[in-house]
Amino acid sequence: MPPHLAAVVLNFRTPSDTVLAVKSLLASKRPVDRIVVVDNDTCENVREALEPRPPRVTYLLTGTNLGFAGGVNIGIRDALAHDADRVLLVNSDRIVPPDCVEHLERCLDAAPDAGIAGPVVLARSHPGEVQSLGMSYAPITGRMRHLGYCSRFTAAHDRPAARRVDGVSGCLMLVRREVFDACGLFDEDYFFGFEDLDFCLKARRAGFATVLAGMATVYHEGGRSIGAGSPRRFYFAARNHLLMSRRADPSAGRLASLFRASSIVFLNVANAVLSTGGSLPARLGAVARGTRDYVAGRYGGP
Repeated sequence: MPPHLAAVVLNFRTPSDTVLAVKSLLASKRPVDRIVVVDNDTCENVREALEPRPPRVTYLLTGTNLGFAGGVNIGIRDALAHDADRVLLVNSDRIVPPDCVEHLERCLDAAPDAGIAGPVVLARSHPGEVQSLGMSYAPITGRMRHLGYCSRFTAAHDRPAARRVDGVSGCLMLVRREVFDACGLFDEDYFFGFEDLDFCLKARRAGFATVLAGMATVYHEGGRSIGAGSPRRFYFAARNHLLMSRRADPSAGRLASLFRASSIVFLNVANAVLSTGGSLPARLGAVARGTRDYVAGRYGGP
């Protein structure tokens, strides 16, 4: 028998996107045994949109906005309680092609130490544009990058079947049950951003590799929960970037930690300056508040 596969689809006020994500999973060549839709809000935004609900689809309402980590953790607990061997995490603004899950599983099965697999992430509005080929992380400077960002999507025969990366986007990742058993769930201190890389690095410290399945693709809309130019996005980016880097290397000396933190603040200021949307003072102010709250130890939601 194939491993029991559950999918967790996280919704936050995007019912039409969530329905598309669920339908794409129902059309998967590799059948998904259980689909858990987590409505991350105070009201039932997506329940009616899912009706008539297929037997494999379960609906859960959180009752409040728990952020990405808190929302997916609700679904992961349900999946594990129903004996899932593998859990597929899916953000509502993703469309999963029929062969995606199959390629992700092959990558996990091909590498005995692989615990997490992610696909090539493509822009939904521009399918020829890459958003992520996995993530890289430089522990000295704290710099995080989405590999291949804004590059052209290559033909399937030019892409590697799999390669090891530091992390994959939480927009869609396949995780073995053993990783949750060893590392726990996602850290809810982050609320929005960097919890996926934190989880992948934590899994690596526990002996599980993260792999990019080069033959698997997913289409991502982006900016649906928090707008690309929203000051909140820059706030969480600065605060959580600093938090993730410290937790990734807690034994770093004082000077090394100070250098890394300074580098991260500089990177976030540069990102705020070069970005568009909203006003520059608002973006810089958000970076400053995020840095201040990191120093003060204020984490979680707004």
